[in-house]
Amino acid sequence: MYLKIIRRGLYNLRDSYLIYILSSSFAVAVLTLLTTLIQDPLLQTAHYWDQTLQSIMYAMVFVFAFFTFIYMIYVGGFFVKQQQQEFLTYRKLGMSRFVISVIGFGKTFVIQIFAWIVGMIVAVVLQKFIGMLLVYLMRIKLNFEFFFTWDIAWLILRVGIYSTLFLSLVNGVRSYYMVRTSKNHRKLHLNWFVKSVLGILGVLMFLSGLGLTISLFQSFTDTAKIDNALIRAFIIGVLYFFGTYFIYLGFLPLVLDICDRLKIFSYRGINLFSFEYLRARLIKNTSIIWFVTELSALAIALLVYCYAGYQVVYQNFVGAYPFELASIKQNAPAIQKELASKNVNVKMEYHSDIKRTVAYTFDYGNARYEPKLISFMSYSDYTKLPDRIKDHNPTITSNEFLELKYDMQSLTPGYRSTKYPVRIKDSQPIKDRKVGSFFPYGTGMFSGFMMIVPDNYFKTIKSESSDTFYGWDVKGSDKLSKNFIKQLDKKKNHYLLNVHVGSSLDDSYLTKQAAVPLNQLKVNDYLQAGYLRQADAKSIMRKATGLFLFLVSIFSVALLIALGSLLTLKVLLRDDYEWRQLKTLKKIGMTNQELKQIVKRETKFLFAIPMTFALIQSFLVVGVANLSVNQPTFIPFLLIGIAYLVLYGLVGFLTYILSWRGVRQKIN
Repeated sequence: MYLKIIRRGLYNLRDSYLIYILSSSFAVAVLTLLTTLIQDPLLQTAHYWDQTLQSIMYAMVFVFAFFTFIYMIYVGGFFVKQQQQEFLTYRKLGMSRFVISVIGFGKTFVIQIFAWIVGMIVAVVLQKFIGMLLVYLMRIKLNFEFFFTWDIAWLILRVGIYSTLFLSLVNGVRSYYMVRTSKNHRKLHLNWFVKSVLGILGVLMFLSGLGLTISLFQSFTDTAKIDNALIRAFIIGVLYFFGTYFIYLGFLPLVLDICDRLKIFSYRGINLFSFEYLRARLIKNTSIIWFVTELSALAIALLVYCYAGYQVVYQNFVGAYPFELASIKQNAPAIQKELASKNVNVKMEYHSDIKRTVAYTFDYGNARYEPKLISFMSYSDYTKLPDRIKDHNPTITSNEFLELKYDMQSLTPGYRSTKYPVRIKDSQPIKDRKVGSFFPYGTGMFSGFMMIVPDNYFKTIKSESSDTFYGWDVKGSDKLSKNFIKQLDKKKNHYLLNVHVGSSLDDSYLTKQAAVPLNQLKVNDYLQAGYLRQADAKSIMRKATGLFLFLVSIFSVALLIALGSLLTLKVLLRDDYEWRQLKTLKKIGMTNQELKQIVKRETKFLFAIPMTFALIQSFLVVGVANLSVNQPTFIPFLLIGIAYLVLYGLVGFLTYILSWRGVRQKIN
C-alpha cells in the first residue's frame, strides 16, 4: 500500500519532479565530469597540467558539490509542502506520523537516486566531448581520449547514496512535523499596516542604494573619495538586499491594493480575476522571488567581475609583452641574426634610446625621502611606437610629460594622483604630468618607474646609465630554437642597477654591475632583463584563460538552470486552494482562453520582477569593478544582462507552457 501511495504521489507531481530531476541530473553530471578530469592520467602526466591548475579544479569540485547539496535541500522542501494536504488527509484517516514520514522519505529517496543515476549516465555520454572542449579552450595539442573508471563511478555513487539518505531523512522529518496536531508553534503574521510601512521603508532603502550607486561612479575622477568607496559599496549592497525584500513583502502588495481601491485596472473580462489572482500569488511567493532575485544579481555581478578580472590579466599580459620579442642593445644583433636565419617574417622593428638617473617623489601623500630609479624616453621615440601601446595611455603633446606606473598599483588609493612633483637629479622637477600604466617594450624591461618627456628635456638629462631597447613585431611565431635561447641565457647580458642613497638627491647616484640571483637582491637593487619573449608567457596565458573560461561557462549554465528551476517549481507547486480557485472561475463561465491569459500574465509578472531588480542591483558591480580593477565593465555588463534576459525569458516561456498544461488538467 505504501508503495502505491508513493507511486501515485510521484505521478501527480510528475511535471515538477521532472524539472527537479533534470536540474539535479545536470548538477550531478557536472560534478562527475569535473571529477573525471581531475583523475584523468593523461592530463596528470602532461607538462601543461601543473599542480596549480589541478588545485583549482579540486576547489571547484568542492564548491560545486556544496552548492548542489544546498540546492537539493532547499528544493526538496517544495515537494513536501505541496503534499501537505494529502499528508493531513492520511493523518485524519488514522495513519501514524511515522508512516507519513516514511512515505516522505521514500518519495525523496526514489527521486534522488533516479536523478543521480541519470546524471552519471549523462556524464559518461558527454565525458569525451567535455574533455575535448577543455583542451581546445586551453589550446592544448592533445588527442583527448575517453576516461571513466569503476573507481570514479563508485566514488560518485557513494556520494550520491550518502547525500540521498541525508536528503530523504530531512524530508521525512519535514513530513513528520508537518502533520502534527498541536498548535504550539506560531508563525509571525504581519498586518497590512506593518507590511505597508516596511514596503515604503524598502523603497527608500532601494532608492538610496540606487543614488549611492550613481554617486559611486564619481569616485573615478575624485581621488579623495576612493578611500571609502568600497565601504560605500558594501552599504549599497546591504540597502539593496533588505530593500528588495521589503518591497516584495509590503510595497508591491500595497501598490496593487491601491490600484484595486482606485479601480485603476479595468474590471471588465478577465482583468479583475487576473489582478486578484496575481496579488494572491505575489504574497505567497514573496520569499522565493526575493531569493531568486538576490542570487541572480549575485550571479550577474560575479560574471561581470570575472570578466573584468580576465581583462586585467589579459591587459597585464599585453602590457608585459607588447612585442613578440624585446631586448636590450647588447642582445639585439644576435636576435636579429637568428630571426634572419629562421626566415621569420618580421613585420616591423622598433628601437628607442633610454636614459636613467635617480629621482624621488612623495609616496602617495607620505612626506618621505626615498630616491628611486627612473627611466626616460623622448616624446619623438614614443610616437614611433605602435598605436596599441600608446592607446592604453593618456594622450600627450610634444610639450607634456607622461608618468608610467605598474598597472597593479591602480588598486592603491591615490594611484592617479599627480599632486606632488617628481624631483630629478640635476634636472628641473616635473610638476604637471599625466599618468599611464602601459610600458613600452613591456614592464619586464623596466625597473622602477619611467617618464615620457619632451625632446628638449630629454637632451638635458644627465644619464648615469643608458641603453637602447629593441622590439620586433613578427607574423606568427618568432621560431627561435631552444638551443638559441639557451645560448642567449648563458651570455648573461642582463645586468643590475643599484641606487646608492645619500643624504640628499644630489648625493645619491646610480651604478651598474653584473646581475646576481634573485634571492641575492638587496634594497634599491633593480634587475635589467636581457630580453623578453612573448611565446613563453603566451602558452601559460592561454592555459589559464582557457581553464577559467571553461569553469565559468559550466558554472554559469548550472546556476542558470538551478535558479530558473527554483522559480519554475514554485510556480508549478500550487496549493489546493489556488487550483480550486481556478476551477471555480471555470464553473462561473470563464473560458479556457481567458484562464490561459491569467496564467500567462502571472508567469510574466513573476519572472519580470526578479529580472528587473536583479539587473538594477548587479549594476553596482560596474562601479566596483571600474574602481578596483581599473577596467571599463559597462559593455560586458550589458552583454551579460541581455543574455540573462534572453535565457530567463526562455525559462519563463517553458514555465508558462508547463503551468498552463497543469492548470488545464486540473480544471477540465
